[in-house]
Amino acid sequence: MNLATKGDPYVLNVQKWVNNTFRGETGYTEITENGQVGYPTIYALLHGLQIRLNVGSTANNFGPGTVKAFNEYVKNNPIEQQPADDDTKNDIYGIVQGALICKGYDIGATGPTCLFRGGTGNAVKKLKKDAGLSDQTTVVTLNIMKALMSMDYFFTYKTDHYSVTVRTIQQYLNGHYENYIGIRPCDGVYGRSTNTALIYGIQAEEKLPVGTANGN
Repeated sequence: MNLATKGDPYVLNVQKWVNNTFRGETGYTEITENGQVGYPTIYALLHGLQIRLNVGSTANNFGPGTVKAFNEYVKNNPIEQQPADDDTKNDIYGIVQGALICKGYDIGATGPTCLFRGGTGNAVKKLKKDAGLSDQTTVVTLNIMKALMSMDYFFTYKTDHYSVTVRTIQQYLNGHYENYIGIRPCDGVYGRSTNTALIYGIQAEEKLPVGTANGN
């Protein structure tokens, strides 16, 4: 049996797109097309982003070089829903779409189109809402891009009181302390990330500046 038939067909489309788009480019390693979400697919999308941002080299983390290159890029090229009369395709839009699909969001297409239309815009808004953010624009900020280039999730299918309560706390922390903690998972699972975010929240309430607060 073909392994590609075992996974999610939409994720498979993402894997095919990222391989076809970046195959042969310096810093890109082709991934297995199996329809299964995992670090290889997320890292492939991240490497594609780093290539298009001209970071210089690819890595499996959204480090200072990627942050700097992203911030420089969006000064003149905000990543947001395109005007209706703009048909310009952009691989960075495709990367955003691929990551949204891998996180379970409906972009209004079965795979990356490299066009930032209403379906992709609605998916970005849904991600922000799930993450507890008040911002409901389609703009892909630095923190949103970091969240997309991760294996973090922002919803849970669990409906028990504990999971729902933890998720509410996680959303509250993101909504109130994003400047300190970035965007943390909202998956209803209490772990180290949420615990650290709580400490950052305390430090923020103690008026420690961003950069001084350390989550310890």
